[in-house]
Amino acid sequence: MLANHTKCLAKTRPFTASDLNQVIKKLPPTKAPGPDLITAQMIQELPRGGQKTLLQLYNAMLRLEYWPTELKKGRVIMIPKPGKQPTDVTSHRPISLLPIISKILEKLLLHRLLSHNHSKDWIPSQQFGFRKVHSTIQQCHRLTTIINETLENHQYCSAVFLDVSQAFDKV
Repeated sequence: MLANHTKCLAKTRPFTASDLNQVIKKLPPTKAPGPDLITAQMIQELPRGGQKTLLQLYNAMLRLEYWPTELKKGRVIMIPKPGKQPTDVTSHRPISLLPIISKILEKLLLHRLLSHNHSKDWIPSQQFGFRKVHSTIQQCHRLTTIINETLENHQYCSAVFLDVSQAFDKV
């Protein structure tokens, strides 16, 4: 389903200098760099020519529907969990540091996806994760409403819940 919408995105207008500047201004300058060691501060201090080249690169990637392999690579570091034994392997949380160039493109695409006219058609209404104005509480209310409606209509109501222990560590 997303592949069809990616093609739709490629046919939309290219990113503008204003789009790029908005994302660059909001970059947290103290975040750790990815494997390329390029920091947010470096990007923020790029001259106009550098930003123009970056914009051309992003628009080419959008037009060609291609994400370079180097931008998919991350540097994984292990952060010790507070109050845990530092010698125990399970006492560390893996953090993946991605290239800032990749993060900027993700933000540009996310803004484009969320502001796209037909986003309501292809983002299911049941999708609550990573969406603004959609919280866990609202999902719980949605679920209890469905349960109440089926019980009032004397119907069966089934649900399956999956809890993956240490999900992020295992991904």
